[in-house]
Amino acid sequence: MWKLSIEDDQANKTVVNLVRSVYSVGRGDDNTVRLTERNISRNHAKFVENGGGWVIEDLSSYNGCFINGVRVATSQHLEHGDLVQVGDYRLVVSDETIAEAEDKTATAPSMPKSHSLLDQPDRLVMIAGPTPGAEYALTGTSLLVGRGEECDIPINHGSVSRVHAEIHALGDGRYEVVDKESANGVRVNAVDLKRSLLDARDLIELGDVQLKFIPAGVVYRMADESQQLSAFAAEQVGGGGRAPTADGIPLPIKVVGGVLALGLLVLLGMVTLGGRSSGASDEIIAAAQSDKATRVLAEAKELVGKGDFDAAHRKVTTELPEDSNARKSQEFRDIEGRWADNALAMADNTEDVGEKRRLLSLVAKTTTVDSGRRKLANDKLLEIDAEGVDIEDLPAARQPRLKPVQNKPAAVPKPGKGGGTIVRDNPFQ
Repeated sequence: MWKLSIEDDQANKTVVNLVRSVYSVGRGDDNTVRLTERNISRNHAKFVENGGGWVIEDLSSYNGCFINGVRVATSQHLEHGDLVQVGDYRLVVSDETIAEAEDKTATAPSMPKSHSLLDQPDRLVMIAGPTPGAEYALTGTSLLVGRGEECDIPINHGSVSRVHAEIHALGDGRYEVVDKESANGVRVNAVDLKRSLLDARDLIELGDVQLKFIPAGVVYRMADESQQLSAFAAEQVGGGGRAPTADGIPLPIKVVGGVLALGLLVLLGMVTLGGRSSGASDEIIAAAQSDKATRVLAEAKELVGKGDFDAAHRKVTTELPEDSNARKSQEFRDIEGRWADNALAMADNTEDVGEKRRLLSLVAKTTTVDSGRRKLANDKLLEIDAEGVDIEDLPAARQPRLKPVQNKPAAVPKPGKGGGTIVRDNPFQ
């Protein structure tokens, strides 16, 4: 029998015996496996039995599906021990028959391929800089980042200060980055901040160098980003000049020329084969995308009217592509503004310094919020810094959603957490 082991970012695990022929996965209530995190599409993917094995199909999800760290665009056959990443969830498929046979024949217990992929620490991956793709494991309680030899994470680049920033480990996979009075500052997700909590895949900029925070157990491959990084590396050749090609023409100029030539050929082909029908198809696609955007905005405005600002924010930011024109609309800006105002008001009304910092940092880092509100949140963070905050008061980077138990047996308290009858929302049905 095949099994599907599902683990979320809080290490909660559920095992599903695959007894049906089709399992749908997504946020929608009609899915066989319902995953509730915000980066899961309403209908994200499905598992389909195929000749005794299984295949996974990505249902045009926004954040995609990854098998052993590689994004898949079509149906993909699954093998025993494959790791499937869907949003923040990790799904491992296993064939019980193969696992039992391996246990009987192997002198030592076999290790599934998913185990080696998941056995990776919290780390920073260089996206743009002198050594693109380099990974820096976040070990220890405090790490200095900079150009100096005394730094734990050395980055030899002119835009990076000798001691540029410091990363504090807060425990339980939580980290905070602090600017050490650097010349070019620290930006987290394109926002200048003196200090900020780090969340999964946050982009940290130290001058011209970009680092991405990848939490433990998450498989990450740079894929298409590596091409952009090669161009960055070329800029550093010869004291910042462009790297010339063998014929003396700079590589970026040749690339641009090639793209323009390809575009011209495509245009001529469209005219030759019948531009009218192609134009009609484009109009149909654009109309479908516009209808979807209109629906998403309408549903989000309804959530705002009910006072569920977080759900409205998640809907527009996860279901509208980043290049969607709907993100430039007044409705989108109003929804994000109402969400930010609610978060700022909650921060003003709480006495918990850690929670106040979390809310303000969230608004300051969210690029879909207007600059005025983000600056207000950052100014309030600076006010907290001026008063002084003990590092132990900082909150968890990701808190699990909790709800009171109703008509269920009392939950067993976790060691060190005290009593109580609250359990995490079970995302699986």
